[in-house]
Amino acid sequence: MRGCTLLVADVHADCAALEAILRLTADDAFTQRYGRVARAVNLGDVVERGYRPCEAIGLMEGVPRLISVRGNHDEAFVHDCPVSGSDSRSIDAHRQCRQRGGWEPFFKGMGTCHIDREERLYFVHGGPLDPDRICPPDADPLDRWLYSRTWQRIARAGIGGFDLSGFHYTPEQAFGAVRESAGPGYAIVCGHEHAEAAFRERDGEVEDILPGLGRGSFRAAGRPIEVKDIPLVEDASYLVRLGIAGPAGYYERYGWDRCYFGVYYKKDGLRHISMLSFPLGRDSTPP
Repeated sequence: MRGCTLLVADVHADCAALEAILRLTADDAFTQRYGRVARAVNLGDVVERGYRPCEAIGLMEGVPRLISVRGNHDEAFVHDCPVSGSDSRSIDAHRQCRQRGGWEPFFKGMGTCHIDREERLYFVHGGPLDPDRICPPDADPLDRWLYSRTWQRIARAGIGGFDLSGFHYTPEQAFGAVRESAGPGYAIVCGHEHAEAAFRERDGEVEDILPGLGRGSFRAAGRPIEVKDIPLVEDASYLVRLGIAGPAGYYERYGWDRCYFGVYYKKDGLRHISMLSFPLGRDSTPP
């Protein structure tokens, strides 16, 4: 594959953030480092929590060579099923968007995962476990939804299990599920929770590699970009969670204003995933 793959998760109806990401990835400083964007992957949750849902969907629809997987908030929006996290302003904006219509084709036929066998990449919003294998047969419809790939999330402290925020899986479970369904040596790339994470499985051992990643920075489109780079060695598997791309829904409440995204690329024959982030600057770019 020539060029790079842009990776974006959890835009959450934040057009300013998505526009900023698209501008900087078209900048010469970015293309000299990673190559031109050959395709983009939307890892789900384009809507909810933020304030411009129809505009965010329209902007995402215009991204060339886009691959998309569903997120739990996408499903909630499509089926008009309220979930937590959106304030009254966001709820009203999404009600108006839903009534306006025109967003339906974007979500039609969108799956919960996408497997790139050539590049050995597994894209999913939440987690890669087969819900039919982990969900109790007598679960009610709500619990069954929370076991789905859109609600699965990486377990904290390495302890898996189910609660009302979804099914929490360990990295070991994720690697095992993808090895069984697709093969060894895959990089699983997900979103859902809004903080970065990175794990590597090698020789049967799983390691949290985020603290030790090589770090750097550069400027593109006038913005300072922080970089954490992951060289994908051939005899290992990886689980990478990108941070939130669109923090508008959290800006006024918590002051969150950093956008996260990723890029998959090749350099000297070696595959890489870079985890990138930058401050959006809401004082100069209103939400």
